[in-house]
Amino acid sequence: MSDTIVVTPIVNTVTVTEQVNAVTVSSQGVTGATGATGATGATGATGAQGIQGIQGIQGEKGDTGSTGATGATGAKGDTGATGVVAATAPITYNSGTQTVAITAGSTSASGALQLTDSTSSTSTTTAATPNSVKTAYDTGAAKFQFLPFRSGSYYLNSNTVDSQSATINTTYYMPMYFPNAVTVDRLQILTRNTFSGTGVFRLGIYNDNGGIPNTVLVDGGTVSATAASTAYTVTISQAVSAGWYWLALNMQTAATISSIYGTSASVGLPNPLFPRVAAGANATPAYSQSVTTTSGFATAASLSEAQIQFRVAIRVA
Repeated sequence: MSDTIVVTPIVNTVTVTEQVNAVTVSSQGVTGATGATGATGATGATGAQGIQGIQGIQGEKGDTGSTGATGATGAKGDTGATGVVAATAPITYNSGTQTVAITAGSTSASGALQLTDSTSSTSTTTAATPNSVKTAYDTGAAKFQFLPFRSGSYYLNSNTVDSQSATINTTYYMPMYFPNAVTVDRLQILTRNTFSGTGVFRLGIYNDNGGIPNTVLVDGGTVSATAASTAYTVTISQAVSAGWYWLALNMQTAATISSIYGTSASVGLPNPLFPRVAAGANATPAYSQSVTTTSGFATAASLSEAQIQFRVAIRVA
């Protein structure tokens, strides 16, 4: 192969470069004009998906749309079962046919009752009028009248003058009827002329429960009796309604001779207020209970019919 020399003209300069088996002479000429754009090449393969961009700001809320047309009315449902109406007079209702029924009352169910003026009916489905109640009251009151208790006066459960000795730690209950509501301010016992020594007596009043003493109405406390033929009194202040009560006495400390006014089954007092009597035909009913009362009276229990009762007086305030 022969050597080749390439000569490229440059303004005022010729560069000769020697190469193995070739010599390149180059020079940089003036940049030529841009050639025409070539044809667009084929579309390249789709690139990988880029990361998601930041969410844009939410736009303003649009106006509310107009209300749609009302739908058609649904079919009418079945009529429900007839209910029970509980009502009190007056009953009011709207127009239309309505039936209201109130069941009849009885001793086991509430309801409507027929009023009656009868004072002899035994019906359990009628109700007494005030007129019939007053008629019954007047009839009863006319059959037995009591003198009312008066302020400042003493009243006795018994007016006996017999002498009885109390048994220690035994409570005696004597019935007494109060014809009117009062306030009791004294309870009193009276020793007999044979009394001697010192006896401690507790006095009080019990409520009645069907003809027997029950709960304590008032515990008057104790009094020490030291002399014969002497009244001994405890002071209280107790409101009492009209009705039956029981006066109570318990000897907590025995005197040498503990004789006080009272009555026995053999020396009793006929009393129309006491249809039931104790052991004796003339004795007014009384009860007794063996019990210690140093801490005060308690609800009556374990009662026995008493063979004796004692005279206890009350004073009305």
